[in-house]
Amino acid sequence: MYLRLSILVVFLLASGTVDSKHKNHQKGEEPAFVRNLTNAQRSSFFGISKNPGISFQQKEDKLVKWAEANNLTEQYAEFYKNLQLHKEQRSKNISAVIERLAEAKVEVDKVNADLSLTKTQRDEKIDELKKTYPQEIPTIFHINSLFDHKGNGTKNGEGKQSKRKHQ
Repeated sequence: MYLRLSILVVFLLASGTVDSKHKNHQKGEEPAFVRNLTNAQRSSFFGISKNPGISFQQKEDKLVKWAEANNLTEQYAEFYKNLQLHKEQRSKNISAVIERLAEAKVEVDKVNADLSLTKTQRDEKIDELKKTYPQEIPTIFHINSLFDHKGNGTKNGEGKQSKRKHQ
């Protein structure tokens, strides 16, 4: 159960951020060295970086060759280094959230179990918890929403995303 929850949390936190190159381009943001390129150079760069039909290693090899051919070796190397640092930091952040998730859930459960609180007081206490657990509390509420359905509380006794029996 813990393993499944961990996988779910990693997926939720990382969804949309699997490949920062794609994420930034979709938002209209581009690597700094790409901004001053010709349309042909930009097209070539994004043609390689967004190609789903090649391995990540092939993509990286092609981008290094592209950078060399366009006299952008140093700029691309700096971009790639920063991208790797960003991915490493994101991975560490996800691990930290997972480690603190159970602790945060215990605190949320304590607040929810306190029947002497009004809804306003409960919301205020949850807001206070968000100061200590800024990533964990929203993640808990998101996970909770996966199981929040009419009837028995879940779809087929499982979460929204699950359509098959537990293995």
